Amino acid sequence: MRHGSVKTGFRLGLVMAAMTLSACAATMTTKVAPEPLRATLVPDRLAGTYEALQYAPATRAGDMLYLSGVVATVAEGETTIQPAINRMFDEIEMILAEAGADWSDVVDVTSYTTDLDAQLGALWAIKSERVSAPYPSWTVIGTNGLYGGDAAIIETKVTAYLPDR
Repeated sequence: MRHGSVKTGFRLGLVMAAMTLSACAATMTTKVAPEPLRATLVPDRLAGTYEALQYAPATRAGDMLYLSGVVATVAEGETTIQPAINRMFDEIEMILAEAGADWSDVVDVTSYTTDLDAQLGALWAIKSERVSAPYPSWTVIGTNGLYGGDAAIIETKVTAYLPDR
C-alpha cells in the first residue's frame, strides 16, 4: 500500500508540474524587437549641414529629444537682432515639428548670448510670443563667442520629453 502511495504522489506531482508548465507557456508572449534606443533626426533642410559639419540637428534617445544648439546670426544689413532671433526660433520649431513635437513638449532650454545685457530683452520678448505655459526650465549664459563668428549672437539648445511618440 505504501509503495502505491508513493507512486500516486509522484504521478500527481508530475501532472501538476505539466499543468503549471502548460499554463506558463499559454501566458508567454512573443518578444517584439524594441525600437532603437537612439535615432538621429535630420530635417531635409538641414541634411547638407549634417553631412558637412557631421553633427545631428537632434537626437532621440528613448523618450527624450535633444536638439543641438541653434545659432541666431545677424545677417548683413540687419540693424536689429530680432530677425536673427526669429530665424533661430523658426529653426528650433522646424526641428521639433520633424519629431512631431512643439514647445509644449520642451522641458529644458539653455541659451548662450554674446552680450547678455543687450540681447536678453529681445530674446525674452520673442520667447514670450512663441512659448506658452507651462514654461520649460530656461537658463541663459553669457559667453564671449559662438560658432559663426561675430555675426553669431545667441545659441539655444533644447531638450523635449516625448513619451507617447
